[in-house]
Amino acid sequence: MALEGIDGCGKSTQARLLKEALVKRGLAAATFREPGDTEYGRELRRIFVEGRDTTPREEMRLFLEDRRIDVHTNILPALADGKIVIMDRYYLSSVVYQGALGVDPGEILTANEAIAPRPELTLLLDIPVDVARRRIRAARGVTNTFEEHDYLDEVRAAYLSYCDAKKIVRVDATKLPGPVHRELLRLVLERVRSLGGVSGNG
Repeated sequence: MALEGIDGCGKSTQARLLKEALVKRGLAAATFREPGDTEYGRELRRIFVEGRDTTPREEMRLFLEDRRIDVHTNILPALADGKIVIMDRYYLSSVVYQGALGVDPGEILTANEAIAPRPELTLLLDIPVDVARRRIRAARGVTNTFEEHDYLDEVRAAYLSYCDAKKIVRVDATKLPGPVHRELLRLVLERVRSLGGVSGNG
């Protein structure tokens, strides 16, 4: 399962709450966050803070290499252990964020699906850009390179274009964390039941 959305939508909080709720129900679960703690992930976080000093295609490469390590180190072993994997961002983020910078989204999608298992369900925590930026400023005082208003507008529109009410489902994340969590948990449990238990593809 993947949680997606623009910065400030509450993914990290909801990933934690979702794992806790699944474990309480006797289901094995693991959460992973991207970018990870790799040399590529550290370089991406530097770019987040200091500003873009590289090309969109190089950004795509950094995300791809970080994800390749995440898949083999974390995701595939957890799936092999029968766990429900909850991703705090996954490859749809690359498709929309680097796609908004001019890299072909189809190329990004193909490159990622060649190395990463497809999620059984992607939940888009959707909020307006103005709300997202207010939350970010309240949390840490400033926004970063990836959180500029016009850029996030493009990213949000791209996310919404992928929603199909089946494998990529929009959830209203403007609500308080409790109601958002209950809706996410309902959707995840529905999917787990439809798969007859824990799926092999997160």
